Amino acid sequence: MRRAAVIAAVIGALTACKGKEPAPVPASEAPRAETHEGSGASAAAATQPLPNKALVEGGGLRPHHEEPVVECPAQVPDTTDDEGRVALLLDEANRQIEKAAFGAAWTCADRAADMMPTSVEAHHLRGAALAALGRDGDAQMAYSLALALDPDDPETLRAVADFYINGKGERGRDALRLGLELAQRGSRRAAARRRKSAPLAADLAVLEAQALNDLGRSDEALVRVDAALKLAPGRGDALHEKGVALFDLSKFPEAKTAFGKALSIQPEDAYTHQMLGLTLEQLGDQTGADAALARALALAPSELTPPVLIPVDEFRKEVDAVIASLPAERRARVTAIKIEITDLPDPADLAAVKPPFPPTILGLYRGPVGHAPSLPPQPGEEPPSIVLYRKNLARAVKTRRELSEQIRDTLLHEVGHLEGLDEDDLRRRGME
Repeated sequence: MRRAAVIAAVIGALTACKGKEPAPVPASEAPRAETHEGSGASAAAATQPLPNKALVEGGGLRPHHEEPVVECPAQVPDTTDDEGRVALLLDEANRQIEKAAFGAAWTCADRAADMMPTSVEAHHLRGAALAALGRDGDAQMAYSLALALDPDDPETLRAVADFYINGKGERGRDALRLGLELAQRGSRRAAARRRKSAPLAADLAVLEAQALNDLGRSDEALVRVDAALKLAPGRGDALHEKGVALFDLSKFPEAKTAFGKALSIQPEDAYTHQMLGLTLEQLGDQTGADAALARALALAPSELTPPVLIPVDEFRKEVDAVIASLPAERRARVTAIKIEITDLPDPADLAAVKPPFPPTILGLYRGPVGHAPSLPPQPGEEPPSIVLYRKNLARAVKTRRELSEQIRDTLLHEVGHLEGLDEDDLRRRGME
């Protein structure tokens, strides 16, 4: 489940780092521009363009492209020296981020980085603004520059960890692991500072908990979220994350309490209402669950969608179609076992591993993992089976087409277990 991200940019908390401009590259080492022989034109003055291949071949010109730029509104007096200009630009970048004016924030921070390329804060703020603008590749490069200049700055570590853990778009296991490592490093550096910052330490602990929850390590997440709440007892995002960890650990009464406390602080948070609804469903309160889930949809209609729930017989036809498409040998293996369709996981199945499976799993394979079972089962062996969870699958997608794809992918994932593959084997095959 997506959650509200910890604020990535530090508002007015960093100090611009001084540094010398990089030494110019000697002319003998600089890339040489193409010039006509005997023209006398230097590379510094003019570069002769390469022939346009499209024109030579009679084609058309590629379209000209200009990026729109929101100008930085910083007022910089002409008499201000470079250090002062950078400070004013960074202050304005912080103000623009605070106002969610990310285009102007990027321009301010980028101008500061042009003037002082070794400013950690400039690259940090460039990254924060670019990430908010959806320019993930550029943000990643800006953050990498900031970390290259100072790998141990806790504020930058917080921002980059947030980018990898909570950024827009899909975030895979490696991104979560990287974000977790950065947050953990930030926590260590923040604790080693002479002047401690409780909000910074709490931010980093919450980020750790988010990554740990998403990586299926909710028992560890509880430890870090409790550390955050000790530093900042009134943080709604920390209480939300505690509820997520408790929910994933099947501790539903405690999760309900945590989500209730979170909503008393952040009553308009759609994701907390959503998680409360899922928790109430597990506790058997379907009326309360429906109300909480409806409230979540009303609060975030562009981010959350109603479940794509189809009748069981239609769901079964989807499963049968996937099985029918398999090669004969594989199809025979799958048709030899039971494939169940049920709405939600059985608590006993969730508790089959430690820590337990989260209640939002899409499917489950019952049988030996890491090697194929004996078919038919040997005396005393429980026959292998696959179960698909209709409600969880309906909630994991946005469209009917996506549901068909997710049913297929989930079934084939579980078939992979039937064939002796573990989770890492499946991940390497792109079947997570």
